[in-house]
Amino acid sequence: MGRPKKAPVQLVNAPSQFEKDKEFGLTEMQAGFVWFYTEGACGQTEAARRAGYEFPAVAANKMLDGKTQPNVTKAIRIKQDELAEKYAITPQKTGTMLWKITENAFESGQFNAAVSAIKELNQLAGLSVNRSQTLNINANLDTMSKDEIKERLSKLLGVDTATYSNKDM
Repeated sequence: MGRPKKAPVQLVNAPSQFEKDKEFGLTEMQAGFVWFYTEGACGQTEAARRAGYEFPAVAANKMLDGKTQPNVTKAIRIKQDELAEKYAITPQKTGTMLWKITENAFESGQFNAAVSAIKELNQLAGLSVNRSQTLNINANLDTMSKDEIKERLSKLLGVDTATYSNKDM
């Protein structure tokens, strides 16, 4: 008998009925296939099955080959380009989103989140740069005096020993 299967999670809400697409000359089923293939989170055969084709694998291959039904292929490409533009990560979109996060966090009293978003905005704008430096020092610090260590670090970092105080050590 076995265990009953769980219902698959619905990722998107599909329209209940598709209309003819006059711009590309698509039938209702072709428009359904385009929608399911681009936005329905499924592969080509499943998209054809959901669109109502009797032989979905054959129908999907014919619609995607570019020769049999070029209007469907063109509609798919245009829809994919629209979705890519809509969901693209650009500096402008990221900056806008970070600014909204900053405002909402500040208004709700979440100051740490607001400060973090401001830091990310500054990095995005190039106003702050995170730098780290790894130095490979071949010296035995146990045998060196404090002044020798100070002098050695000054040479490695290219800094004059007079520019920092004993508090920095």
